Amino acid sequence: MNVLPRLILCLLLFFSLNIQAQVQVSGIVKDALTGKALVGATVSDPAGIDGVTTNEEGTFSFRTTSDSLLVQFVGYQNALLTPLLDEGYYRIQLQSDNLLETVNVRAEAPQLTFRSAEAVSLLQKRDLKRLQQLSPQSILNQVPGVYMQSGALNTNRITIRGIGNRSPFSTAKIRAFLDDIPLTNGVGETTIEDIDLSLLESIEVYKGPTASNYGAALGGLIHMRTTNPDQATNQIGAQFEIGDYGLSRQVIQSQYANAEEQLLLQLNYNRTHSDGYRDNNEYDRESFTAIGKIGSGDRHQSTVLVNYTDVKAFIPSSLNETDFLNEPSKAAFPWAQVRGFEDYERVVAGLSHTYDWLEFGAGNQVSTTLSLFGSYRDNYESRPFNILRETNWSTGYRLTTDFRKGAQRRAPNVQLGIEAYNESYQWTTNITNDGVLGNLLSDNNERRSYLNAFASANWDLGERWLLKAGLNFNQTNYDLEDLFPDDGNDISGDYAFESVWSPRLSLAYQFSPLWSVFATISHGFSVPTLEETLNPDGSRNPDIQPERGWNYELGSKGAYLNGKLHYDISVYSMQIQDLLVARRTALDQFIGVNAGETVHNGLEASLRYQWLGGPSQLTTQLSYSYADYRFENFTDGDNDFSGNELTGTAPHQLGAWIDFVSKMGLYANVTFEYVDAFPMRDDNSIYSEAYNVFNTKIGWRKTVNKRWDLDVYMGINNLLDEAYASMILINAGSFGGNLPRYYYPGLPRNLFGGIQLNYRW
Repeated sequence: MNVLPRLILCLLLFFSLNIQAQVQVSGIVKDALTGKALVGATVSDPAGIDGVTTNEEGTFSFRTTSDSLLVQFVGYQNALLTPLLDEGYYRIQLQSDNLLETVNVRAEAPQLTFRSAEAVSLLQKRDLKRLQQLSPQSILNQVPGVYMQSGALNTNRITIRGIGNRSPFSTAKIRAFLDDIPLTNGVGETTIEDIDLSLLESIEVYKGPTASNYGAALGGLIHMRTTNPDQATNQIGAQFEIGDYGLSRQVIQSQYANAEEQLLLQLNYNRTHSDGYRDNNEYDRESFTAIGKIGSGDRHQSTVLVNYTDVKAFIPSSLNETDFLNEPSKAAFPWAQVRGFEDYERVVAGLSHTYDWLEFGAGNQVSTTLSLFGSYRDNYESRPFNILRETNWSTGYRLTTDFRKGAQRRAPNVQLGIEAYNESYQWTTNITNDGVLGNLLSDNNERRSYLNAFASANWDLGERWLLKAGLNFNQTNYDLEDLFPDDGNDISGDYAFESVWSPRLSLAYQFSPLWSVFATISHGFSVPTLEETLNPDGSRNPDIQPERGWNYELGSKGAYLNGKLHYDISVYSMQIQDLLVARRTALDQFIGVNAGETVHNGLEASLRYQWLGGPSQLTTQLSYSYADYRFENFTDGDNDFSGNELTGTAPHQLGAWIDFVSKMGLYANVTFEYVDAFPMRDDNSIYSEAYNVFNTKIGWRKTVNKRWDLDVYMGINNLLDEAYASMILINAGSFGGNLPRYYYPGLPRNLFGGIQLNYRW
């Protein structure tokens, strides 16, 4: 046989082998415990050349030349299938990488897929349990671009990309939801620290204006989600924890779930007490939560949630520099003198029902969800300058209609909706006689309302392109009724802000199943509080307007080394106009001023690597934020601060953690947080001190006889005993010749330990 026939024969044989190697594979990916389909799971060859992500039904289908399949999903152990059969159909069940609890993943969590076109981070159950569950501060500060400061358990401020850092004592300009129930009041202030972490399955953090389904807050969105009824486990459990400074914490919770009846009932009681590190720092909180999730057939599902919280917290307030350096455990003198405190009860409740009222074609579906929600808060606050009594009532509804395309999702997924909110805020102030209620000083009733209408659409443009568009319309109104005419200054009146339209457009391109890039343009806004619209004489300022801003962003996310290495990186630029400045005019009074513009240029990155997988696991993560935030054009009175660094935002933040879990149940982790120095005044004359904080936790957890789950642990916060300020009051005023009080001291080194026991049947 001459060379040419041999060459032709070899080519034919090679070609036939390649044809034979092209196998068609399909199947479905589910949670091994719950049986729930996993949406966005990556199914590919180990090299990442051929692959797809599972659709809304958890299914996949594609051709590959490989003899193996690698299946990956965040929060689950990887699965490797080999050898493959042509025309094979595979039912793949993934195990959670948490030894005790199944990570419950929802289809609406877009950050779980590498094809996401948004800057969003996910904290799952294991993240929430990594450290002490007393406060979300250390947990949230591991998310790039997020900075939570804590002056006390009841005094916190969360900022995202520098937005909200001018709020004196609370979180503002960021929206928050518990499931679909708003935790943000009618003037944009949010309190999430009342929600005990034991209630939550996950926290989603959207950074920058989201501009569609959940409003268009400048800073972004924090969405806390409770347990889903697909987790069909009946259990009762208790957790007991003690720690330094008189800390004691108890959690008792029970759950009944029946997958066939589509029913989940969950009860949670938790109590927290702390004597506090500082004087006048005692804290007590009791909370009870009931959650019911009920399905009816394939088309109906209802959810009921009621949360009751009772808090009494004494207030040590901030310190001047001398006291902060020399006597950090003392309380501010005026607050200690009157034993200042706040004592409030809060109820949050919601009812929602989803009806899949139309199904057609290959899995096409139209559904409508109606959510009714309400809240009540009654607060008594004793302060050095007066006594504040306030009552908040709010009600609202949220109505959405969704169109979901079938398996291939070639047409857009569309959501249309409306959210309406009404709040009555009644507040009075009285003279304080060393903490004893005196004569009435003011009596007011505010009515706050807003209307959000929104629309969003997602288009799959071929196998690799994803286009998302959203539009939000907002109308906000305030009405103030002055019920105390004796002071001769009636500040009653109506106030309505201009309507705000906020668009969003995102585009993502998937280079491979494990690597994508995205670009986003979005608009957001933040309205002032009613008090900030008032002049010092009580008259209304008709010129004050909401802050508005545009966000431009490029990002990429992906995985390498067979899914062991995950990365997420974004660069962005935000331009904020009509910057709202809270100018202090008296000890207890702030007024708002639209004072200029800021530019927020930044970079956020996270890198996670799994060194060991399987029964024993070793994982590390590194997160970094760079913030070049400046006043572009900022004039406050006679002062021109244009070009200065933005107050209250660190240019560099670094977070890192390392987790180890052995197959014997032993586990350990160390978490690191670095915050760079930042300006504390708009003129950049004073800077905070940079600091490093290490936290660690070790324990042993085991499942016994398939029914008993035991977790015994201990930990150390601030391992190296760093002296630092855990919260800064920017632009602190000085009254009566006293030094300005900027600093809330962070806790010194402190220990905690506990035990958690669950019984499942």
